[in-house]
Amino acid sequence: MKSVIMKIGRNKVYPYICVLLVTLAFLATNPLTNFEWRYLLSYFGAVCGLICVILLAKGKNSGNFFGMLAAFGEMSGNFLGRNVGAALPSIYYFVTHIFGLVTWRKHMSVNQTLEPRKLTERHFGIAILFIVGASFVNMFLTGILGVVNDPYQLMLNNFIFALGVTAQFLMITRFSFNWYLWIIMNILVISLNIYTKNPIIATQYAIYLFNAVYGLLEWHEAEKKRVLSVQ
Repeated sequence: MKSVIMKIGRNKVYPYICVLLVTLAFLATNPLTNFEWRYLLSYFGAVCGLICVILLAKGKNSGNFFGMLAAFGEMSGNFLGRNVGAALPSIYYFVTHIFGLVTWRKHMSVNQTLEPRKLTERHFGIAILFIVGASFVNMFLTGILGVVNDPYQLMLNNFIFALGVTAQFLMITRFSFNWYLWIIMNILVISLNIYTKNPIIATQYAIYLFNAVYGLLEWHEAEKKRVLSVQ
Protein backbone atom coordinates (compact mmCIF):
# COMPACT_ATOMS: atom_id res chain seq x y z
CA MET A 1 0.00 0.00 0.00
CA LYS A 2 2.83 2.37 0.90
CA SER A 3 4.52 1.91 -2.48
CA VAL A 4 1.22 2.50 -4.31
CA ILE A 5 0.55 5.76 -2.45
CA MET A 6 4.11 6.97 -3.06
CA LYS A 7 3.89 6.07 -6.75
CA ILE A 8 0.61 7.97 -7.19
CA GLY A 9 1.83 11.00 -5.23
CA ARG A 10 5.05 11.24 -7.25
CA ASN A 11 3.33 10.74 -10.61
CA LYS A 12 3.39 13.87 -12.81
CA VAL A 13 -0.26 13.34 -13.78
CA TYR A 14 -1.46 13.34 -10.15
CA PRO A 15 -1.80 17.17 -9.73
CA TYR A 16 -3.84 17.42 -12.95
CA ILE A 17 -6.21 14.68 -11.80
CA CYS A 18 -6.69 16.51 -8.50
CA VAL A 19 -7.57 19.79 -10.25
CA LEU A 20 -9.91 17.92 -12.63
CA LEU A 21 -11.82 16.33 -9.72
CA VAL A 22 -12.32 19.69 -7.99
CA THR A 23 -13.37 21.29 -11.30
CA LEU A 24 -16.00 18.58 -11.78
CA ALA A 25 -17.28 19.25 -8.26
CA PHE A 26 -17.51 22.97 -9.10
CA LEU A 27 -19.40 22.26 -12.32
CA ALA A 28 -21.80 20.05 -10.34
CA THR A 29 -23.03 23.23 -8.58
CA ASN A 30 -24.34 24.50 -11.97
CA PRO A 31 -22.37 27.78 -11.78
CA LEU A 32 -23.90 29.21 -14.97
CA THR A 33 -27.51 28.79 -13.83
CA ASN A 34 -27.19 28.78 -10.04
CA PHE A 35 -24.19 31.03 -9.36
CA GLU A 36 -23.03 31.48 -5.75
CA TRP A 37 -19.93 33.40 -4.69
CA ARG A 38 -19.06 30.85 -1.99
CA TYR A 39 -18.70 28.15 -4.65
CA LEU A 40 -16.50 30.31 -6.92
CA LEU A 41 -14.27 31.40 -4.05
CA SER A 42 -14.16 27.83 -2.76
CA TYR A 43 -13.09 26.67 -6.22
CA PHE A 44 -10.27 29.24 -6.40
CA GLY A 45 -9.12 28.26 -2.91
CA ALA A 46 -9.40 24.57 -3.72
CA VAL A 47 -7.19 24.75 -6.84
CA CYS A 48 -4.54 26.84 -5.05
CA GLY A 49 -4.84 24.58 -1.99
CA LEU A 50 -4.27 21.43 -4.02
CA ILE A 51 -1.12 22.87 -5.57
CA CYS A 52 -0.06 24.00 -2.08
CA VAL A 53 -0.43 20.67 -0.31
CA ILE A 54 1.14 18.68 -3.14
CA LEU A 55 4.22 20.93 -3.06
CA LEU A 56 4.37 20.91 0.77
CA ALA A 57 4.13 17.13 0.84
CA LYS A 58 7.17 17.08 -1.43
CA GLY A 59 8.92 19.54 0.91
CA LYS A 60 8.91 22.39 -1.62
CA ASN A 61 8.94 25.93 -0.20
CA SER A 62 6.87 27.27 -3.12
CA GLY A 63 3.91 25.48 -1.54
CA ASN A 64 3.78 28.24 1.07
CA PHE A 65 3.02 30.86 -1.61
CA PHE A 66 0.10 28.87 -2.98
CA GLY A 67 -0.98 28.28 0.61
CA MET A 68 -1.49 32.03 1.03
CA LEU A 69 -3.76 32.14 -2.03
CA ALA A 70 -5.63 29.05 -0.89
CA ALA A 71 -6.20 30.52 2.58
CA PHE A 72 -7.94 33.54 1.08
CA GLY A 73 -10.27 31.45 -1.09
CA GLU A 74 -11.12 28.90 1.59
CA MET A 75 -11.71 31.55 4.24
CA SER A 76 -14.15 33.41 2.01
CA GLY A 77 -16.03 30.27 0.91
CA ASN A 78 -16.35 28.90 4.44
CA PHE A 79 -17.47 32.21 5.95
CA LEU A 80 -20.23 32.45 3.34
CA GLY A 81 -21.24 28.89 4.29
CA ARG A 82 -21.25 29.86 8.01
CA ASN A 83 -18.51 27.31 8.81
CA VAL A 84 -16.66 29.59 11.21
CA GLY A 85 -14.40 26.88 12.60
CA ALA A 86 -13.24 25.95 9.12
CA ALA A 87 -12.89 29.61 8.06
CA LEU A 88 -10.99 31.23 10.96
CA PRO A 89 -7.88 29.02 10.69
CA SER A 90 -7.41 30.31 7.12
CA ILE A 91 -6.44 33.73 8.50
CA TYR A 92 -3.86 31.99 10.66
CA TYR A 93 -2.75 29.81 7.71
CA PHE A 94 -2.14 32.91 5.60
CA VAL A 95 0.17 34.45 8.20
CA THR A 96 2.04 31.22 8.96
CA HIS A 97 2.67 30.55 5.27
CA ILE A 98 4.48 33.90 5.13
CA PHE A 99 6.57 32.73 8.09
CA GLY A 100 7.16 29.41 6.31
CA LEU A 101 8.41 31.10 3.14
CA VAL A 102 11.14 32.77 5.17
CA THR A 103 12.16 30.02 7.60
CA TRP A 104 12.03 26.99 5.29
CA ARG A 105 14.78 28.47 3.15
CA LYS A 106 17.20 27.90 6.02
CA HIS A 107 16.41 24.19 6.27
CA MET A 108 16.50 22.89 2.70
CA SER A 109 18.60 19.93 1.56
CA VAL A 110 20.98 19.98 -1.41
CA ASN A 111 18.10 19.01 -3.75
CA GLN A 112 15.96 21.89 -2.39
CA THR A 113 13.53 19.81 -0.33
CA LEU A 114 12.71 20.39 3.32
CA GLU A 115 14.59 18.65 6.14
CA PRO A 116 11.82 17.49 8.58
CA ARG A 117 12.09 17.17 12.36
CA LYS A 118 10.88 14.44 14.72
CA LEU A 119 8.37 15.29 17.46
CA THR A 120 9.62 14.88 21.04
CA GLU A 121 7.43 13.99 24.04
CA ARG A 122 7.65 17.59 25.21
CA HIS A 123 6.46 18.92 21.86
CA PHE A 124 3.63 16.36 21.82
CA GLY A 125 2.39 17.57 25.22
CA ILE A 126 2.45 21.17 24.02
CA ALA A 127 0.50 20.16 20.90
CA ILE A 128 -2.25 18.53 23.02
CA LEU A 129 -2.57 21.66 25.16
CA PHE A 130 -2.68 23.74 21.99
CA ILE A 131 -5.54 21.63 20.62
CA VAL A 132 -7.59 21.96 23.82
CA GLY A 133 -6.97 25.70 24.07
CA ALA A 134 -7.79 26.32 20.40
CA SER A 135 -11.10 24.46 20.74
CA PHE A 136 -12.21 26.84 23.49
CA VAL A 137 -11.02 29.81 21.43
CA ASN A 138 -13.23 28.71 18.54
CA MET A 139 -16.30 28.41 20.79
CA PHE A 140 -15.62 31.91 22.12
CA LEU A 141 -15.15 33.42 18.64
CA THR A 142 -18.26 31.68 17.31
CA GLY A 143 -20.29 33.26 20.11
CA ILE A 144 -18.73 36.71 19.59
CA LEU A 145 -19.47 36.63 15.86
CA GLY A 146 -23.04 35.50 16.54
CA VAL A 147 -22.88 32.62 14.07
CA VAL A 148 -25.68 30.10 14.50
CA ASN A 149 -24.49 26.48 14.35
CA ASP A 150 -26.42 23.38 15.30
CA PRO A 151 -24.67 21.16 17.90
CA TYR A 152 -23.20 18.80 15.26
CA GLN A 153 -21.84 21.68 13.17
CA LEU A 154 -20.42 23.45 16.24
CA MET A 155 -18.67 20.30 17.46
CA LEU A 156 -17.04 19.63 14.09
CA ASN A 157 -16.02 23.29 13.71
CA ASN A 158 -14.35 23.20 17.13
CA PHE A 159 -12.25 20.16 16.29
CA ILE A 160 -11.45 21.43 12.79
CA PHE A 161 -10.24 24.76 14.17
CA ALA A 162 -8.16 23.15 16.93
CA LEU A 163 -6.59 20.45 14.77
CA GLY A 164 -6.00 22.83 11.88
CA VAL A 165 -4.09 25.52 13.76
CA THR A 166 -2.03 22.89 15.60
CA ALA A 167 -1.20 20.91 12.46
CA GLN A 168 -0.25 24.09 10.61
CA PHE A 169 2.09 25.16 13.41
CA LEU A 170 3.76 21.74 13.41
CA MET A 171 4.11 21.84 9.63
CA ILE A 172 5.66 25.30 9.48
CA THR A 173 8.07 24.29 12.25
CA ARG A 174 8.95 21.18 10.17
CA PHE A 175 7.59 18.41 12.43
CA SER A 176 6.48 15.42 10.35
CA PHE A 177 3.85 14.59 13.01
CA ASN A 178 1.73 17.36 11.50
CA TRP A 179 0.44 14.95 8.85
CA TYR A 180 -1.32 12.74 11.41
CA LEU A 181 -3.37 15.74 12.54
CA TRP A 182 -4.12 16.75 8.95
CA ILE A 183 -5.47 13.26 8.27
CA ILE A 184 -7.95 13.52 11.17
CA MET A 185 -8.90 17.10 10.33
CA ASN A 186 -9.49 16.32 6.66
CA ILE A 187 -11.97 13.58 7.58
CA LEU A 188 -13.88 16.07 9.77
CA VAL A 189 -13.93 18.78 7.07
CA ILE A 190 -15.27 16.29 4.53
CA SER A 191 -18.07 15.35 6.93
CA LEU A 192 -18.89 19.00 7.68
CA ASN A 193 -19.06 20.09 4.04
CA ILE A 194 -21.20 17.12 3.05
CA TYR A 195 -23.49 18.16 5.91
CA THR A 196 -23.56 21.84 4.80
CA LYS A 197 -23.78 20.88 1.08
CA ASN A 198 -20.54 22.29 -0.32
CA PRO A 199 -19.29 19.60 -2.74
CA ILE A 200 -16.26 21.62 -3.85
CA ILE A 201 -14.59 21.81 -0.44
CA ALA A 202 -15.69 18.23 0.35
CA THR A 203 -13.97 16.98 -2.82
CA GLN A 204 -10.94 19.18 -2.16
CA TYR A 205 -10.46 17.74 1.32
CA ALA A 206 -10.98 14.19 0.11
CA ILE A 207 -7.92 14.78 -2.06
CA TYR A 208 -6.19 16.48 0.87
CA LEU A 209 -6.81 13.32 2.88
CA PHE A 210 -4.92 11.20 0.38
CA ASN A 211 -2.22 13.83 0.10
CA ALA A 212 -1.80 13.94 3.89
CA VAL A 213 -1.09 10.22 3.88
CA TYR A 214 1.34 10.72 1.00
CA GLY A 215 2.97 13.68 2.80
CA LEU A 216 3.44 11.58 5.93
CA LEU A 217 5.22 8.86 3.96
CA GLU A 218 7.32 11.36 2.00
CA TRP A 219 8.48 13.26 5.11
CA HIS A 220 9.28 10.00 6.93
CA GLU A 221 11.34 8.98 3.90
CA ALA A 222 13.21 12.30 4.08
CA GLU A 223 13.82 11.74 7.81
CA LYS A 224 15.38 8.34 7.14
CA LYS A 225 17.66 9.75 4.42
CA ARG A 226 18.78 12.54 6.72
CA VAL A 227 19.64 10.06 9.52
CA LEU A 228 21.60 7.86 7.11
CA SER A 229 23.52 10.86 5.76
CA VAL A 230 24.57 11.86 9.30
CA GLN A 231 25.76 8.35 10.25
